[in-house]
Amino acid sequence: MVSEHRLRADICHAARVLYERGHNAPADGNVSARLGTRYLLCSPTGVHKGELTKSDIVKLRLADGESIDEKRPSSEIQMHLGIYRARADVRAIVHAHSPHAVGLTVSGQSMAEPVVPEAIVGLGGVPTVPYASPTTADVANAVLPYALRYNAFILERHGTVTLGPDVATALSRLEVVEHTAQITAVALSTGGASPIDPAEAAHLRKMGEDAGLLRPLGGASPVALDADEEALADALAERVLERLRRR
Repeated sequence: MVSEHRLRADICHAARVLYERGHNAPADGNVSARLGTRYLLCSPTGVHKGELTKSDIVKLRLADGESIDEKRPSSEIQMHLGIYRARADVRAIVHAHSPHAVGLTVSGQSMAEPVVPEAIVGLGGVPTVPYASPTTADVANAVLPYALRYNAFILERHGTVTLGPDVATALSRLEVVEHTAQITAVALSTGGASPIDPAEAAHLRKMGEDAGLLRPLGGASPVALDADEEALADALAERVLERLRRR
């Protein structure tokens, strides 16, 4: 297990990178990571993310989301908790207000079918989650069906969310999303952004699955579910949502 000291340092590093590379304004975004099976470490709310120290990081109980050190976690903590409870394989979550990715959602453009191969191999697609008021339980409810299927998605008008087995991977995935969004924005401004041919996209997704980068959900592609898989995913999402409602 990664030590608490190391995880705190990883979260501070990721938050600083997000700020310095223009993904966030000073107090925006949030980063979290599992600490063993009982606890969660999360960036605090309302603090300059480019200046975080290890002592600023909030430690919470994963079971109930309560802080054990009286610090205030990110205002989006319910979203983080919902994802961790739904997916045992996720050990880190990064959320940022990346300008190009968010800008595409404002203009109604989707990256569910990426225009570059790297985003398909590494992410399988980056869907847009319909708008929900930031910091509310509505965000947690809205993201769960997407978090069960994808490792990256964009909250409409709000920001990118990426999941990973560690903080470094989640951060890397977020940068892939923003880089792809920049390419897409340039393409749109110079004539159009056509998605990759469906047959080639399926081949690239299979490459991602074979490399262990994508999560097959019983079919050839992690983004195309049959009726039985769709029902299973919906049932799992509802189960997690019900637990959130009881808290």
